[in-house]
Amino acid sequence: MVVRQARFEDRAPLIELIKGYFAFYHVPFVGETKLGALLDALDQHPDRGAQLVAEADGRLQGFATLYSCYDTLLADRILVMNDLFVDPAARDRGVGAALFDASLAYATGHGYLRLDWVTAEDNHGAQRFYERHGGRRGPWVSYSATVGAG
Repeated sequence: MVVRQARFEDRAPLIELIKGYFAFYHVPFVGETKLGALLDALDQHPDRGAQLVAEADGRLQGFATLYSCYDTLLADRILVMNDLFVDPAARDRGVGAALFDASLAYATGHGYLRLDWVTAEDNHGAQRFYERHGGRRGPWVSYSATVGAG
């Protein structure tokens, strides 16, 4: 298995994986045009983050989406692993661990001070996964608000 940054030729299979991610969280898919613009932004502006993919046996098996931001309390950059998803058919084969490790390596290699992530409160499998890989619950409670027309 190889974990690497996504390339343009990964676009179609990556979008199919991302559709699986939407389905997993029971969220309506935003559409290929909008998602393609997001992937283009990451590709064209690497200072904003990266899209990592795990490839094995000639096909993409998972992805991690990383976004750059700042933390005021550190007065420095941190990296947010906004998404980590493995195709259900490829689970329990080390794909998630490889993506997680690659995300940590990307953060370290690009000078970020910390890697942050969240998962759904009811996603106990992901919580166990992160705890096995050294993740610890933070002291903050996550909130979100929808703004604008989106």
